[in-house]
Amino acid sequence: MGGCSTKALNLQKLFLVWMMMVATLSCSSDSKCDFQAIFNFGDSNSDTGGFWAAFPAQSGPFGMTYFKKPTGRASDGRLIVDFLAQALGLPFLSPYLQSIGSDYRHGVNFATLASTVLLPNTSLFVTGISPFSLAIQLNQMKAFKSQVEEFHQSNSGKQEPKTLPPPDIFGRSLYTFYIGQNDFTSNLGTIGVGGVRKYLPQVVSQIAGTIKELYALGGRTFLVLNLAPVGCYPSFLEGLPRSELDTFGCSISYNNAVQDYNNMLRETLAQTRASLPNASLIYVDSSSALLELFRHPKIHDHVVAMAEVPTIMTVRFTVETQR
Repeated sequence: MGGCSTKALNLQKLFLVWMMMVATLSCSSDSKCDFQAIFNFGDSNSDTGGFWAAFPAQSGPFGMTYFKKPTGRASDGRLIVDFLAQALGLPFLSPYLQSIGSDYRHGVNFATLASTVLLPNTSLFVTGISPFSLAIQLNQMKAFKSQVEEFHQSNSGKQEPKTLPPPDIFGRSLYTFYIGQNDFTSNLGTIGVGGVRKYLPQVVSQIAGTIKELYALGGRTFLVLNLAPVGCYPSFLEGLPRSELDTFGCSISYNNAVQDYNNMLRETLAQTRASLPNASLIYVDSSSALLELFRHPKIHDHVVAMAEVPTIMTVRFTVETQR
């Protein structure tokens, strides 16, 4: 487990470098990037404890490498969103669903393990899909903002709250999205990749619509990570014929569908930005970096071990912004 966790840690550090680069580029040259909070929407890739707060059951080895105990993360250590928060000088994000010990002064994490972008048409206890889809997470964000504003209005001039942000925080925050993988993978076994392709435009449209609603709430800077090359995930390769695999052992049809989805997402984000004055939409192509690691793991393992600066820093990103 130690070797795997080391690679994961280095990969997360690499993603952090990219996200800090694009977050910095999202600011105008005469202004300072000074995000006061992060509001995150996602699935297990960025859940810091929401799912396990709702359904307590987590045990080791989760959390063993950094926190030394399970913390609700689907990881043995920190997640990308944790490194991002640390780099911005912010504390780890508290899950919205965590009732004890949460501190929301610098943001909220609405992500939960197994979440989808689209509303699920099944139950957690049947298929394992979380009931907290992106639409639910957005409603939670709206409720949080409303309650923060109501609290400050009713407590004007009194002692500042110890766990809530100021009401003007929402325009000075970074809104991050790392979600969509479960929409792609949850139905592969039943309807195949052809069936999955048919509703991917709805997934993209839902993400764009969510950004527009957050913009209406005051959000101005949005960072969206694209879909990982799930065609290289071992759990989805079982039973596939050899003719379906490329020279690196990854599913050709799955990864082609992922690429088409990512192109659609990038184009839709560009179109969305055009309708949102003074907004920054950041598309992070993490998929290319992951694909490179799947294809050449030994090369990058050697580079990481020697210098912790992998050669895959050629990751592409797009910043759509207008000031």
